[in-house]
Amino acid sequence: QPAVARQPLKIGICPGADYGAAKQWLPERFAEVAAEINAQSQAQWILFGTKNDATIGDQIAARIGGRCVNRIGQTTLDELIDELRLCCLLLTNDTGTMHLAALLGVPVVAIFGSTEPRLTGPLGNGQIILRHHVECSPCFLRECPIDFRCMKAVSAGEVADAVRSILAEKLQI
Repeated sequence: QPAVARQPLKIGICPGADYGAAKQWLPERFAEVAAEINAQSQAQWILFGTKNDATIGDQIAARIGGRCVNRIGQTTLDELIDELRLCCLLLTNDTGTMHLAALLGVPVVAIFGSTEPRLTGPLGNGQIILRHHVECSPCFLRECPIDFRCMKAVSAGEVADAVRSILAEKLQI
C-alpha cells in the first residue's frame, strides 16, 4: 500500500487585540517562534484576526513566508470556528479568539501583558499562559504609556518552548 503523506501541523496565530496595543506581543517574535518550530517540524501557520490586525498580519506573514496562510480579516465567525478546529494549537494574545479556541478544546499558548490572566485567561485544561510580572502590571491600559516592558519580557524562546510542550503532549512528537 502506498504511504499516506503526513499533513503538516496547523498552528494558529492570533497576533492582534482589539482592546489595544498594550495587549499585543511583538509581531517579529511571533515570526521567531514560527521559525524555531519550523526548524523541527513542517508546520503550517494560519493567521487569524480582524481587519484591524492586517498590518501586523502582513508583517508576520512576510517573515514566515510560504508556510503561512494569512486569514486576517477574511473569516466569518463560522469560518473561524471551522478553521480553529483544524489547528493543533493557537498561539495568541489575550483575545476573544483565545477564548473561542479554548471553548473548542484547541490548546492555547496565550501571552499576557497589561491584563490579568486570573480574570481574563482561557478556561479549561491544557492552556499555557506566559506572563512576566513587572512593577506596573497588570495596568489594564489599552496603550502602554512607558516602554511595553510586560510584553517585551516574554521571549520568543520561552514561547517556542511552550508550543513544543503542547505539541509533544498532544501529538506525541
